[in-house]
Amino acid sequence: MTIAVITPMLPERHLFLCEAIDSVCRQTLVRDWHLIALDSSRQGGSAMRNHLCLGTSADWVAPLDDDDYFLPNHLASLIASSTEADVVYSRCRVIGREGWDPSGPFDPDRLRQGNFISVTTLIRRSLVLELNGWRKRDECPNGFVDWDLWLRALDIGARFVYVPEVTWVYRLHANSQTVLWAASGQ
Repeated sequence: MTIAVITPMLPERHLFLCEAIDSVCRQTLVRDWHLIALDSSRQGGSAMRNHLCLGTSADWVAPLDDDDYFLPNHLASLIASSTEADVVYSRCRVIGREGWDPSGPFDPDRLRQGNFISVTTLIRRSLVLELNGWRKRDECPNGFVDWDLWLRALDIGARFVYVPEVTWVYRLHANSQTVLWAASGQ
């Protein structure tokens, strides 16, 4: 099994990117690729992730936003639970909104009501390609690109597996793309 970590990068978050890259290098399970795309023309994270997904032949993609970072066991923990899965996700430690936990055990009914799965997952690349990747925010009926991808995956029978351990860090800050999403309680 091959893994490509994919990271879209915004120019103003270059200092965060150094920590993200370092966290990928410190993984106990070595990834095969870490692909990074600079979004200087503001195409959006969806377009950048799709571009990076097409740029690899890996079996699995592991999205990592430029302002977040993996704990050393992230890839090893997720790949260990991937045998019967198409999407594997774990808990995270949140910085910038204490007491908020955006994850939880998989429940398809709960997922249809609201998103609790971040983009920081391990996804079969073939699933991403089958779904034609992430859509732009204005193309998503619910307005949330990650949630839209998970709902489309659920609709075609994708298998989700939850790893109940903290394996990565989610940072909310002034330049975060998810500040409004988090503030809405989703």
